[in-house]
Amino acid sequence: MTIIRRQIALIFVVLFGLNACTTLPDGPQQAVNLPIQLAKLTDVTQWQIKGKMAIRQGKKAVSANMNWKTNQTDFEFRLTNMLGISLVNMDYTQGLATLEADGNHYENTDPSALIYQVTNWDIPVHKLLSWIKGLPLKDDVYQLNDKQLLASLSPGCQTCSQWQVTYSQYGNVSGIWLPYQLTLRQTNKDNTMIKIRIETWDLLDEPR
Repeated sequence: MTIIRRQIALIFVVLFGLNACTTLPDGPQQAVNLPIQLAKLTDVTQWQIKGKMAIRQGKKAVSANMNWKTNQTDFEFRLTNMLGISLVNMDYTQGLATLEADGNHYENTDPSALIYQVTNWDIPVHKLLSWIKGLPLKDDVYQLNDKQLLASLSPGCQTCSQWQVTYSQYGNVSGIWLPYQLTLRQTNKDNTMIKIRIETWDLLDEPR
């Protein structure tokens, strides 16, 4: 067993859940204009979020601190445990993902495959670049809440059709409504999910 997997095994005993100390926003009081909202989300291509990610696969679970920074299609994705130990330290630049773990260097053109190779976690990173903003991808089927923001979506792509995403706790950041909490579930696997709780959104390119 690698060092990183031993570290992961140790923190599986930690209670599965997210830090509830931070108060999340309540969302808009009135319905938003959906076409304008989606257009603004499309314009947001540089952002940074900090928060928590909880992953459950079967009987195993882990909760980690998350720091994710993007610049167009390039990004830095970091997960650390509650002791500050790095679980995922990945950079994706110009179509190549690199990850350092156990003193080794790993590379793959598919960042999700690279994370799975090292940690055995299934995280649809590329899809989340849009989903985490509350922006459906082409062919995604989605439902709206009473404020005309995404409540849930089911992916339309063949390679990620088993994921279902639900949203809650929207907040206004620079004039755009962004989700602060979302849950991904794999419908073809029992008790497999990812919960994301965002504490801060920073938009590095202001929406028009």
